[in-house]
Amino acid sequence: MRLVILLFTSSLFIGTLAACVGINKTKQNIAVYDFGLSIPSESNQQISSKIILEEPVSTTSLNNNKIRYRLNYQNPSRIFFYAESRWAATPSELFSNMLSRMLNAAKNPMTCTLKLKIEAFDQVFQTPSASEGFVQLSVFLIEKKSQKVISSQLITESVSANSPNAQGGTVALKLASESALKKVINWGNMIADNSELCQ
Repeated sequence: MRLVILLFTSSLFIGTLAACVGINKTKQNIAVYDFGLSIPSESNQQISSKIILEEPVSTTSLNNNKIRYRLNYQNPSRIFFYAESRWAATPSELFSNMLSRMLNAAKNPMTCTLKLKIEAFDQVFQTPSASEGFVQLSVFLIEKKSQKVISSQLITESVSANSPNAQGGTVALKLASESALKKVINWGNMIADNSELCQ
């Protein structure tokens, strides 16, 4: 009887140890991505904004660091996640960091603010081998004192991925995000210039 108990205990210990090793191995194999380092160059010079941009927010489903993808050729409405890859931060945090690096805020900004909400942030596969980084942003120009919405716009941007995996998708999403934010700033400047409420 003692021998049986001893064998059972040993088996249980070995099984637990193997499970722990398996968990640690999985954690070690997870690839973590962000938007990369900011290296000054002619192509990524700062953009001037005449208005203040509020901290980006996102839809509830994007309040995590999972890397999402969709198979448009199979089931466009279903969302998938890469099991062994993740973002270093949430999309709203990634956008906030990118804005702080690319934005040259005005010293005497107009009396309006720009609110930005991330609606979509996905790698979208049109075929098993062809995908793109897809970003969609809702933008609102707000009169600062009254909080009145002066104008709103839905801005969409996509960039083809170089490879049909998380590595290719994250690079494409970074480029699409950068392009979308440039559109946001230019749109905000243009609308504010033509609004009496922002003067």
